[in-house]
Amino acid sequence: MRDGENFALLAWAAVFLAWSLPCAKAVAQPLPPLPVKPELLGLPPAPKPAPAPSASPATSPSGATVTVVPSPAGGSAQPLPPAGAPQAVPSARQQATPSAAEPAQAPAAASPAAPAAASTQAPAGTVPAPSPPAGPRVAQPQEPPRIRLSTDTASGVEIPLLPQGTIVEADEIRGERGAAVEAVGNAILVRDNIRIQGDRLRFDELTDEASGEGNLFIQDTAKGFQVEGPRGRLYVTAKEGEIEQPVYRYDPPENVKEQSRAGHGAGEKLFFEGENRYRLLNGTWTSCAAPDPAWYVRADELKLDYDRNQAQARNMALVFHGATILAAPYAEFPLGRERKSGFLTPSVGMSTNSGFDVAVPYYFNLAPNYDATLTTRAIARRGLQLGGEYRYLTPSYQGQIRAEVLPDDREAERNRALASFQHQQSLGPEWSYGLDFNRVSDKDYFNDLSNRIELSSTAHLVQQGVLNYQNSSGWGGSLLMQQYQTIDREVSEPYRRLPEFSLWHQPVELPGGLEFKLRTLYTQFRHDDAGQRGDYGMNWVDGDRAVLNPSISLPIYRSWWHFEPSLQWHYTSYDLDQPALGGGRTSIDRSVPIASLDMGLAFERDASFFGRDWLQTLEPRIYYVKTPYRRQDDIPLFDTARFGYGFAQIFYPNRYVGDDRISDADQVTVAATTRLLESDTGWERLRLTLGQRYYFETPEVLMPDESPIVDRRTDVLGEADVHLTRRMQFKSFWQYNPSEDLTQRFNAGVRYQAGFARVLNLDYRYTRDLLEDVGIGAQWPLARGWVGVGRLSRSILEERLTEAILGLEYDGGCWVLRTVFHRYALSENDNNTAFFVQLELTGLGSLGSSPETLLRRSVPGYGKISPTATSTLFGSAGGM
Repeated sequence: MRDGENFALLAWAAVFLAWSLPCAKAVAQPLPPLPVKPELLGLPPAPKPAPAPSASPATSPSGATVTVVPSPAGGSAQPLPPAGAPQAVPSARQQATPSAAEPAQAPAAASPAAPAAASTQAPAGTVPAPSPPAGPRVAQPQEPPRIRLSTDTASGVEIPLLPQGTIVEADEIRGERGAAVEAVGNAILVRDNIRIQGDRLRFDELTDEASGEGNLFIQDTAKGFQVEGPRGRLYVTAKEGEIEQPVYRYDPPENVKEQSRAGHGAGEKLFFEGENRYRLLNGTWTSCAAPDPAWYVRADELKLDYDRNQAQARNMALVFHGATILAAPYAEFPLGRERKSGFLTPSVGMSTNSGFDVAVPYYFNLAPNYDATLTTRAIARRGLQLGGEYRYLTPSYQGQIRAEVLPDDREAERNRALASFQHQQSLGPEWSYGLDFNRVSDKDYFNDLSNRIELSSTAHLVQQGVLNYQNSSGWGGSLLMQQYQTIDREVSEPYRRLPEFSLWHQPVELPGGLEFKLRTLYTQFRHDDAGQRGDYGMNWVDGDRAVLNPSISLPIYRSWWHFEPSLQWHYTSYDLDQPALGGGRTSIDRSVPIASLDMGLAFERDASFFGRDWLQTLEPRIYYVKTPYRRQDDIPLFDTARFGYGFAQIFYPNRYVGDDRISDADQVTVAATTRLLESDTGWERLRLTLGQRYYFETPEVLMPDESPIVDRRTDVLGEADVHLTRRMQFKSFWQYNPSEDLTQRFNAGVRYQAGFARVLNLDYRYTRDLLEDVGIGAQWPLARGWVGVGRLSRSILEERLTEAILGLEYDGGCWVLRTVFHRYALSENDNNTAFFVQLELTGLGSLGSSPETLLRRSVPGYGKISPTATSTLFGSAGGM
């Protein structure tokens, strides 16, 4: 019986265990956390769970909810992302009270067989902690649960009604209904694009004011602005408030990066003054990204308007490496790349002719399509100069006006002035006109008042107006009024054209592949010195000239050959007030037919040498011209000069440029070009050209100062272009006189371009009995951040330096300093020396005189170090 009882007890125990194990297993599962809408966390929405019929949310009158968010170790819900991290903020529609389709999921019911502790009722307004899983496990450190208030879900907790779209999260939240919420412990408030974070936050429902203290951080994620400080407040909707001891940063969003530039700074106090507007007391601003910026703008009051991309500073100073280099009681500068009114970059320099020189321009952004600049320039040795420029641009016309005045130049002892006006305008689909007027007070104006060598070498200033016509059928014409102001004492003043009428027709295709062209001119030439002896021993005269120049050709071009015969007629008629030579004619008619034939071939072959495969070409060309002789020695030289001898001239039917001399010709030009190209890449490594002209009859038409041609063979021309490596190129031109076995001209140059701002140039120029000089130019890194740049040109004939440029550039990361010394010859015994100093502040602008144009002209391959986005400091005068 005892064994039977034991057996029965064991049987009942087995049945009980079999029945109770599933229940025990269910009880051992941890309770799921209360649901948190992923939209509030900046996460994609989770799949909607099926409604739980046994539970329904309890909604308080406020419509707000207290939610326990498990720590990462205890559940899958995530807290709000840290300050400054990218995040998606829900819209007002997403923050609305949830619908019945999204009920809160109720916790699983405990089994009656579960332990008593598992079924204990939690106090009202709290959520029981999840039960631990069955079986042994290692204890894990748990972060304290955080509390979130929002308007998306509901519970029975009495808290104030938060504005729609507002989220508050903290370790502890307490509040009084209809008054305020106070969040303590890593508190965060988020609404739309505004994020506020601090050790302690308080949000007043009635005033919409959020205040905080302790590591306060305020961020506008949409605008890219963020600031931190020990304490502050903000009216969230109005975006008005203040923060003490601010450290701020602005990083423009992607959609405005092209218009705005990043910047940061600090101050005593920062005021929020509405959407995207801020004001600092005793504040700074810089676009230098370094934690300890090399330069910054400091001001007693600094206003930053990122909608207008403009800053205003009162009692400002520009500080560079701790030293104030510029100060002003008031200044404006752009925060973006739009044009803004204000002071432009001051220009500071020094030269031999003028001494210390400083110019301060003020820019007027009058409208999107026109602007003006007023410049005050103080020249130590000469006085005060005023200058101005006005620019305009419309769909139908554009232009600019410029003027400078220097009253009572102390060095020249006279008034100095400059005037310049350019205008182009369309009068319809076929008509347009242009004006170009330039004048200076005296011939030495550019030599004395400009440091630009290209201006100091100017010989003539044009003054002209032109009316143009061009229709769709190919006819075109113009009416020109033109004269010059000559400012080079060694050059004669050109003839005035008062007026010149031209009529032409674009090439017309005729049957059989023929092509017809037409050019006509009628010009009235006038000169102030008419009747007096002029250039070339001829008299200056007033007279009229008519030109009629029709031509017909048959151009045939194929892949490996071309053939183009051409016939033209050049008729010219002169009506002169007096002869250009003693005993010469005053009424002259000249009729000259010109025939030419241009033909060439192109051969190519595969070759292999220097260890690789090549494609080599041979391209011979023959150009024949036949023009009869006509007497022209007494025709004045209104607009004619010798055509510089070169490859362009030997393939041209006339040895002169202009219509007053038509060279007689029975001549042929023979030339050949060979190219060497890499077979696999097609890159041209070598091009060599040789050419020479042969006269079957010696030309008789000459310029008055030209020696008779006695040799029927002209000089041989040679040209070479060799890419020695990917980085090194050699170019050369050679003019050789075979009769005298002499070189007439020779130019050669080598460029080594190792990379950006790494270039070396060496050149040599020679013209028999006139010129022989050698030059070297370079830009090369010298040490970390330091780059040297310069050029030296020496005349071997004169045994002196004709130009010297020596400069240093330093790249400080967010600033670049350039210093350049420039000395150049004005004449045989006169030199000018200039000194350039320029400080470029990345993102802000530059101070000083820019040597960029000089360096690019003198050092081919020059690379500008760290160019700024704008060339101005206070204001922006970008091109229209």
